[in-house]
Amino acid sequence: MITERDYLLFLAGINELGTVSLSTLIEHFGSARAVCKADAEEFKLLITGNMAEKLGQLLSGDDIEERVYRYKERIKEEGYGYIMLDDPEYPERLKSIIDPPRIIFYKGQPDILNMPYMIAMVGSRQATEYGREAAQHIASGLAKAGVVVVSGLAYGIDTASHKGAIKGGGKTIGVSGCGINYIYPKGNELLYRKMYEEHLVISENGLDIPSFAYNFPLRNRIISGLCQGTIVVEARERSGSLITADQALLQGRNIYAVPGRLNDPLSAGTNRLIRNGATLVDDVDVILEDLMGVSQYEQHCANKEKKESLTGAVSGSRRNKVTNNYTGDNTSGGRICERGLLTQFSVAEEKIYECISSDPIFIDDIVKMSGIGLAMCIAGLIKLKSLGLIAEVERGYYQRTIR
Repeated sequence: MITERDYLLFLAGINELGTVSLSTLIEHFGSARAVCKADAEEFKLLITGNMAEKLGQLLSGDDIEERVYRYKERIKEEGYGYIMLDDPEYPERLKSIIDPPRIIFYKGQPDILNMPYMIAMVGSRQATEYGREAAQHIASGLAKAGVVVVSGLAYGIDTASHKGAIKGGGKTIGVSGCGINYIYPKGNELLYRKMYEEHLVISENGLDIPSFAYNFPLRNRIISGLCQGTIVVEARERSGSLITADQALLQGRNIYAVPGRLNDPLSAGTNRLIRNGATLVDDVDVILEDLMGVSQYEQHCANKEKKESLTGAVSGSRRNKVTNNYTGDNTSGGRICERGLLTQFSVAEEKIYECISSDPIFIDDIVKMSGIGLAMCIAGLIKLKSLGLIAEVERGYYQRTIR
């Protein structure tokens, strides 16, 4: 027997029918079943002519129930799932927004949708090295604290945020603007596969719906709606990321922004958000304290310190709290690096590191500033890179990583 849920499932998988038009039709006809059985001429009164004509053709014929059934079976066979608005598993925060999606398609672990803490992270697709590193650093810290990182699976800040959460050992949700089985951008296929298996990818669009431009602003309300707050890492003055921030404000969510450099176009949007009252993020703890509340955050910190003291002790050595400086005996060259790893720096490696800052510097300039020969300088850079203390942002250019 074909149910109302089955008809809704089928309609959500029609390329020509966007989510706004779907809502318009269901509200007019009263149900998804009634839409599938309606006179095609009535569609022209409710949605644009070309779309109405195509939809009428797709819904015509006596085999509509068979096609609905086949679509439902295909979703099941290909390993995708779905949650509808009246299902108990539907996330409560998302129910509270204006125009919540009637159906959420998913692949992965749907239980993640109802984890207690979620933060959205958005930003430019053409992110700088600084922006990508900042996003990954923040996402990793949030994930370690048990916060789910939600983003949009795009290049740049989105990708860095998802990867940071995975690196931090936590969970992440990708909200796609395409069909649930449509990987976009193609270059992120490995990330999609990882998230399909161990995390969660969701969409309000069914199978085979490609990357229509108008679907992406719509999906932003889902990214922000799932979460208690949204972090904007890098954004131009007019940016899709700011649309997500606007959606978050309308939904009564917190807005956070990572400050950027003066006169950098990719920082204009984030700096304006801060100027207009967004919380400045210069440390993950700023978000955690806001998200958890003071008492719960203090308990989290106490648990974290206890865990680190039990698992991170280094026999025969002392280890200080992670800082931006090395500690140890200056005369012997012994150093404890910023990641808390006990290591030995030679005098040459120490000089090389001191030449490098958050601004990219060319290897020739490092050689001149340090007074160290090219071969020894290359060897030192390789070691610093292996420890994660510096990154090669372009061929021959190096900068410190964020700690």
